[in-house]
Amino acid sequence: MTSPTPAPPDPQGTNDVRRRIRADLPAAVFAPRPRRALWFVPLLATVAAAMTTLIVVRPAWYWSLALSLVIGQCFASMGFLAHEALHGALVRPAWLQTLLGYLGFGPVGVSPHLWRVWHNQVHHGHTNQGNADPDGFGTLRRYERAPSTRFVARLAPGSGHWASWFFLGYWFTFHGQVVLWIQSRYMRSFARLNRRRAKLDTFAAAACWAVLAVLAGRQVVFVMVVPVVVGNAIVMSYIATNHFLRPQTRVDDPVANSMSVDVPRWVDRLHFNFSHHVEHHLFPRMSGASAPAVRAWLLEHEGDRYVSPPQWLALALLYGTPRVYLDRTTLCDPEDPSRRVSTDELADVLTAAR
Repeated sequence: MTSPTPAPPDPQGTNDVRRRIRADLPAAVFAPRPRRALWFVPLLATVAAAMTTLIVVRPAWYWSLALSLVIGQCFASMGFLAHEALHGALVRPAWLQTLLGYLGFGPVGVSPHLWRVWHNQVHHGHTNQGNADPDGFGTLRRYERAPSTRFVARLAPGSGHWASWFFLGYWFTFHGQVVLWIQSRYMRSFARLNRRRAKLDTFAAAACWAVLAVLAGRQVVFVMVVPVVVGNAIVMSYIATNHFLRPQTRVDDPVANSMSVDVPRWVDRLHFNFSHHVEHHLFPRMSGASAPAVRAWLLEHEGDRYVSPPQWLALALLYGTPRVYLDRTTLCDPEDPSRRVSTDELADVLTAAR
C-alpha cells in the first residue's frame, strides 16, 4: 500500500494548536504537580519489600515469580514518573529532578543525564524527522549505507526476524546503551551530552545490580532478570507505538508524527497516563495528570488528525508492518520489496478503531 507524500504541515499551524489549547484550558492544567512525586515512596517501598522477601525468605518459585512481576510493574511506573520529573512536570529544582531520574531510570540502567539530552533535546527536537531522531529505525538510504542500521532493523517489531519477538522485553535498556556508546558519538545533536557523567551513572547502576545479584544468589532471576524484562516490556509497549506507525515530518507536528493509545482507565492510573503521547509532545513540561484534558480538546477540535487507537491494535499493527521508511509516508521491508505500507492508510485503520 502506497500513497503520495503530502506537503509538510505548517509549523505555524502546530503552534496555533498549542495556543488554542492554552487559551481554552485552565492555567492549572500546565502547572507542575509536585505531590505526584510522592508516588515514588510507595513504589520504592514495594520494590524494597519484595526484593527483601525474595532474598531473605526465598519463597516457592510461583510466589517468587509473582513478586518479581510486581517489582517489574513498579520499575515501569517509576520510569513513567521519572520521565515526567526530568521534563520539569513535577518539581522545578534541577537536582531534585535528577534524583527522581536516578530512582526511575537507574533500575533499567539509563542515566538521567543521558536522558535529558537523548529524549528531551534530541528526540523532542527531531521527532520522526528523517534520520535525525535517535529513536527510529531510519530511512532506506541509511539502511543501505550503514551495517549497524541493518542489524538493529532486524531486531525491530515487524521485521519478521525471530529476534524481533523479544524486542519489547529488552529494548529500552539495550537502546539506552546503544545511544550512550554509539549514537551519541556520531550524532552532532548530542554535543551537549556529558558522556563521562552518563558513563559513571551507567557503571553505578551496574555495580548496584552486581551487589544485588551476589546477595540474591539463585534468586537473581526473580530479583533482577524478570523485573527488568517486565519493566522494559511495559515501557516499550507504549514507546514502540508512539511514532513507529506514523509518518515522518519535516517540522514539529506532534498530531501528525505521534500517536497516543487507549488503555483501560485503571491501567492509565497505574502508568500515570503515559498512554497520552501526542499530548505529551504538544506540552512536554505538562504532567500526565493533565493529559486527559488535552486529549478531550484534541478529540473535539482535531479529531480528523488525532490518532489514539486501542493499544492492542497498535501493537498488532506494529508487528504486522515493516519499520524502515522508503519515503516520509511509506514503510518498507528492505529485504522484501513487496512489503510496503502507507502510514496514511494505517492512520485510517487506527482512527476507525477509536
